[in-house]
Amino acid sequence: MSKGNGGGEGFGRPASVRILNTGDKFKFDLKPPMIWGPILVIALVYGVLTSFYTVPQDSVALVQRFGAYARTAEPGLHFRIPFGIERVTRVPVERVIKEEFGFRTASAGVKTEYSGQDYSGESLMLTGDLNIADVEWVVQYKIKDPYQYVFRVRNVEDTFRDLSEAVTTRLVGDRSVNEVITEGRSEIAVQVQQELQEMLDLYETGVAVVTVQLQDVNPPGPVKDSFNEVNEAKQEQERITNEAWEAYNKAIPEAQGKAKREVAEAQGYATDRVNRSLGDAQRFKAVYAEYKLAPEVTRRRMYLETMGEILPRVDGKVVIDDSIDNLLPMMEMGAAGGSKSKKGGSR
Repeated sequence: MSKGNGGGEGFGRPASVRILNTGDKFKFDLKPPMIWGPILVIALVYGVLTSFYTVPQDSVALVQRFGAYARTAEPGLHFRIPFGIERVTRVPVERVIKEEFGFRTASAGVKTEYSGQDYSGESLMLTGDLNIADVEWVVQYKIKDPYQYVFRVRNVEDTFRDLSEAVTTRLVGDRSVNEVITEGRSEIAVQVQQELQEMLDLYETGVAVVTVQLQDVNPPGPVKDSFNEVNEAKQEQERITNEAWEAYNKAIPEAQGKAKREVAEAQGYATDRVNRSLGDAQRFKAVYAEYKLAPEVTRRRMYLETMGEILPRVDGKVVIDDSIDNLLPMMEMGAAGGSKSKKGGSR
């Protein structure tokens, strides 16, 4: 092959192949085109531009080399081998992810709007007393192990939803419809969170449950009005019962306290009367003992003591001596004079 024949090939023309017959052998003459130079430059630029990647602050990156896990990259700027040798999967480990069951939020702006689609297949559940409850709940979770989240389970979101529905349906089926709708909601939410976390750890999903909240629990639509009437009647019954217990707790202790006070007063009165009687009896015995020693003196002393107690309480006093003769009855004059002396003063 001569140089003159090759000199006429221009840029971008395909390589020419010439077969030369040299006796019994054939010789191939292959000339590469000049397009490979720009291709190499473009590949080099592409490799440089794709060799660096950024990990957000709320995420980490899992780097795979030829499909196998190589390392975990923290938030920031990092280098990787280009041309598909190393692939990067970003996992939002600090983000709280919400899953809704029985309803969907269409928009969460100033006024929350919900989707109008029917999700009764998720929300309708059979309770322990063979009734049906329409349960809507929300589960929030975070990714605690990005390696398990990416490599251990093929589809973590679907697995998470299936496990949440299974656990919630089973716990709701262990209780009556009244417990699910009224006082048992918070207890069910706590148990769902505990048992769901155990199942997620068992399957190595790398997910940590943050909260479980029963958003809305109602009876099915066709019987909702009747159920609400029954519920209102029960609430009214509970209110009246509570008021009765309140009145009972107010009246009974008061009556018991009054009864105890009266019993204590009666006991005190009885003790006082007994003690007074015993004292009077002892005093009488003492006086009688003195009376036997000197009857006349004791009799006179008792008389004087009695008069000393009675006379101060008498307004007018008249003393008559039986030994005086020719006594004029001037009791009225004395009383009148006494009244004048009270008005005008004594003379």
